[in-house]
Amino acid sequence: MAEGVRLGLRTFGVALLAAVALATPAEAAGKIPGTLIVRDALTLPNHAVRIEAQVAVKATGAPLSAVALHLHIDGKEVATGKTNEGGQVSFDYLAKMRGTNVISVSVDPEAPIAAEKADATLCVWERRRPIVVVEIDALIQPPLASADPATSPVTGTADDTRPMPVPEAAEELSRLTQYYYNVVYVSSHEQGPMGNASGEQVRRWLGAHQFPAGFVAPPTPGGLNATLDALKNDGWTTMKSGIGRTKAFADMLLQHRMEVVVVPELPKGELPRKAKSAKDWKEVRKKM
Repeated sequence: MAEGVRLGLRTFGVALLAAVALATPAEAAGKIPGTLIVRDALTLPNHAVRIEAQVAVKATGAPLSAVALHLHIDGKEVATGKTNEGGQVSFDYLAKMRGTNVISVSVDPEAPIAAEKADATLCVWERRRPIVVVEIDALIQPPLASADPATSPVTGTADDTRPMPVPEAAEELSRLTQYYYNVVYVSSHEQGPMGNASGEQVRRWLGAHQFPAGFVAPPTPGGLNATLDALKNDGWTTMKSGIGRTKAFADMLLQHRMEVVVVPELPKGELPRKAKSAKDWKEVRKKM
């Protein structure tokens, strides 16, 4: 009987070790796996800006309150706050210099949840500099009709380089933004060209392919029209030009009395009146 007890204990010990080995770091530490989201922020030099972050349970999406979060700007901690009942926290930050800064938000080590640090971009722009609105679809190579769905370009995976960008789009857009334009990246449809990719995943994709840093506008219930209205209401009225791929994008920018270049050229008869077209990204600058 003693031998049976020893065997039972040994079996239990092996099972326990296996369970610990399979547990995630958060589970092993007795913490709830969570998700942390932070959005890009846009402001003027020497103006306060509100930076918002949100925490939720990873499995259910339920918000988590009273979670301490730390805000870092360019690697320096500048504020700490706790989430409200909606799992949200707002930080007020005084942006002094024109340019782009890296926002990082992390969960306090003593918090009952574990979530990866989230990054975003703080754009500090002057109002007089013109803004070019770029449809993310125009930067992505469309998948082949015969592509295997399992290998079709999507984000949300560990590979930040997928999907593949349009050739020369990053180089040409960098030239446009180096001395003249600031860039706002948008989607013309609510879900976005990268499926349900988060803003951070879009930013990582842009960075992986060396696109210029800019403001990634979050999808809104009102779509692109609501996004453009919100930017204008915040005083960003120098949105004069746009570059996109879809007819819907071109139609919307024309409704907002903006110039628009469609790349590549749409099928004959689909290009909206007053819109310009370019056969490839190398031709875009000539049409701006």
